[in-house]
Amino acid sequence: MTLRVRSSSLLWGLFVALGSAVLVLRLQQPGHPALPRLTVALLLLLTLRLTALVRDWRAGQLPPTRLLLPAVLLAEGLGLAMAGASPTATTVRFATAAGLEALLLVLAARTLRQTRTLPGNWPEDRIATAFAAFVPPRAARLMALELVMLGSALHFLFGGYRQEAPEGFSHHREAALRAILPALPLMIPGDFLLTNTLLKGTAPWLRWLLHGSSVYGVLWLVGYYATLKARPHRLRNGRLELNLGLLKSVTLPAGQVLAASPLPAFDDDWARHAYMKGVEKLVAKGNAMLELKLSVPVQVTGLLGPGRPTDRLAVSVDDPSAFLAALGRPCA
Repeated sequence: MTLRVRSSSLLWGLFVALGSAVLVLRLQQPGHPALPRLTVALLLLLTLRLTALVRDWRAGQLPPTRLLLPAVLLAEGLGLAMAGASPTATTVRFATAAGLEALLLVLAARTLRQTRTLPGNWPEDRIATAFAAFVPPRAARLMALELVMLGSALHFLFGGYRQEAPEGFSHHREAALRAILPALPLMIPGDFLLTNTLLKGTAPWLRWLLHGSSVYGVLWLVGYYATLKARPHRLRNGRLELNLGLLKSVTLPAGQVLAASPLPAFDDDWARHAYMKGVEKLVAKGNAMLELKLSVPVQVTGLLGPGRPTDRLAVSVDDPSAFLAALGRPCA
């Protein structure tokens, strides 16, 4: 199983590298002599990947919907490679790609409508479960996180999350991000002017790509702050829920916390780094940090799913005293 996962990752890595090279050449040097060979290699890799997926589907290891996206990419790629083919071949290719794309959109829309009935504590869990029918689980989780993060940013900018934070132990009020958040939108016009000045001779698509990445970065930070505020730490029904916005989360029995205390003072950064080795951090920069020592290791769920087991957690809170009092645990 491990060998198969590594082979799949290598195949996708080669596919992304070749795809990026083909895209850059098509945009900058459409007549480059290496472009046809790179395109053929890219299509060959995609064909190998699709063949492996078909094999896994026939073995009952994958749903048939996982074949749709690679099939669409292959049909579109063949269409580009067959630019000079006969009208009949072009029509067949177009009809095949259009049919696959329509089926993919219909199934994706139907699956997303069903997300509210899927298991999961958070929207990204349910959306990732739906997306996993079409893409690998890690990719599905990343896509779901990005959607919820951007949706949270837009909701925040248009008036959402302006009310008081939900009940719990917040860690957004003292976060450094809160202080710089109002200034972030003001940086976008300056970024536009600076990029246009420094990259005046570059291709327009590259400048617009950089502009888009700047806007996306601002939205991402706004979404992160919004989810940081909307998801405080909570102690409910004997269970401790720790969150770092959308980035990290873990739930464990409160009795599993052996000790909770502020971090000790360090003489230098090297000592701090050595002490924090192996500690999973759910920390918003700028506010107080506590260390929790656990009787049983836990796995913190991050961007790509559960991480390594750890029996030490670092968490940030706005009111450390209230958090420690609620836990009722002796300080280490």
